[in-house]
Amino acid sequence: MKHTTILCTCLFSLLALAACQSNSKTSEAESAQSESAKWSYYGDSIREYTNPTPMESVASNLEQTGTAEGLFEAEIVQSCMTMGCWMSVKGPYNDTVMVFMKDHAFFVPKDSLQGKTAYFSGEAYYDTVSVEMQMHLLEDAGATQAEIQAVTEPVFELAFEAAGVMIADVPSGAPMAGDGE
Repeated sequence: MKHTTILCTCLFSLLALAACQSNSKTSEAESAQSESAKWSYYGDSIREYTNPTPMESVASNLEQTGTAEGLFEAEIVQSCMTMGCWMSVKGPYNDTVMVFMKDHAFFVPKDSLQGKTAYFSGEAYYDTVSVEMQMHLLEDAGATQAEIQAVTEPVFELAFEAAGVMIADVPSGAPMAGDGE
């Protein structure tokens, strides 16, 4: 009986040790990942970013509940080259979706963000974008006059309003609104 107790104690200790090592490896990997990125913050602070909603889930959340608010994660495609008041990100259907900075209260860099990971807190919504607004956004993006003049119809599309944004690995000296003016 004494040998059984010792054997069970040893077995339990080994299992507990293995579980602790497994958890510490996961924690170390997660820490290394978050520490490997240098984050830049814009607008309202984002304190908790461990469970962002991926772009693939946004459209279905909107269809099911009529709302999608919280923290979102996406890859940046481009930012507004005039002020940094919007950025386009990879959307849920391999498309591009606009993220507007709430009330123009803050701006992100005007360039150097392509391919960077962004977390943004706010709200997703569907809206009709007028021809004039589409032309304005294309102008801000540096589109050619031919591309701008090709817009002839309003579009109904997914967009976001962000109260706060954090972006991974923004290069030092990335141009901001007001630089060089």
